[in-house]
Amino acid sequence: MTLHLTSYLILILIFFPLRILFKNLKSQFYKDHQKLAGKEFVPLIGGIIMFCYYSYKVSFDDYNFFIFSFLILLLGIFSDNNLFQSPRFRLILQALILVIFLYFSDLQVSDLRNDFLNKILSNYYFGLFFTAFCLLTLINGSNFIDGLDGLNLGYYLLIIIFILHLYNLGLIEVEKEKIVVIFHIVSFLLIFNIFNYLYLGDSGSYLIGFIFGTLLIDLSNNNYSLSPYFVTLLLWYPAFENLFSIIRKKLFKENPFEADNSHFHQLLFNFLKKNNNTFIKKFSNIISSILIVFYNLIIFSIGSNFTNHTKILLLLLLINVIVYLFLYSILKKQNS
Repeated sequence: MTLHLTSYLILILIFFPLRILFKNLKSQFYKDHQKLAGKEFVPLIGGIIMFCYYSYKVSFDDYNFFIFSFLILLLGIFSDNNLFQSPRFRLILQALILVIFLYFSDLQVSDLRNDFLNKILSNYYFGLFFTAFCLLTLINGSNFIDGLDGLNLGYYLLIIIFILHLYNLGLIEVEKEKIVVIFHIVSFLLIFNIFNYLYLGDSGSYLIGFIFGTLLIDLSNNNYSLSPYFVTLLLWYPAFENLFSIIRKKLFKENPFEADNSHFHQLLFNFLKKNNNTFIKKFSNIISSILIVFYNLIIFSIGSNFTNHTKILLLLLLINVIVYLFLYSILKKQNS
């Protein structure tokens, strides 16, 4: 208990000075989307708080991660302030940062539970670029789902809770101290995000995707009893949101690099906003987040009983895709 209280106290002590120091770190983007913070913009300091506390507790012992997580954060801050307006240019910079990071950290996806695929992965450069692609997909997917209060952070809090659950059951080996640190950060930011005291912004969304992506790749590599497809299941939603967005825009001959309001959570929000029920209409923002997180709670609960059953996990991933596409088509029609 003392550990938890001390951690949250330190986070609060980090929060208030940063809120004052970066009070102008705000973005027009959040006015144009579903954020319902009132008359004033909310500072985009979630990523800065995350970086400061995570560096203090973990990253100072890993200079490689510290440097590249800072570069990811910095790129997001530039994006939040429209200093890098070109999405294509941001994507190129992200890819470059990730490839160099993976090269120096020697971190790669190493097992896909298939001899043919593993043989391909055994080629160093293919494995390097495949891992960079996975992280790139996750990082930008994390940014895509950051359109509702509590959605991004709620989703990642759910992931860290299940990792702690599997650790407590003795099913996986992890650095518990690091997992607890991440739990403290995400739970703290979630509370302040829900009450509109801070937003993640691009900087926080990029950074949380980077932290969780590298964490779960390492988790998969160090726990053979854990199927890599369970890790995929944990990260499916932001990753698929990104991939589906690219495919969708390509099919409709739209620029895949341009932001739009046709992501699943935005369609769900718009649908609930039109509801005749006053309560649902008023709290459509947070209700949308709760519904999406609750669905994933069910999926993760099922998957956690089959952490090393690749076929079942692949079936769950297929179910997720089918449910997503089915609901998306319905919501799209309702919003047209």
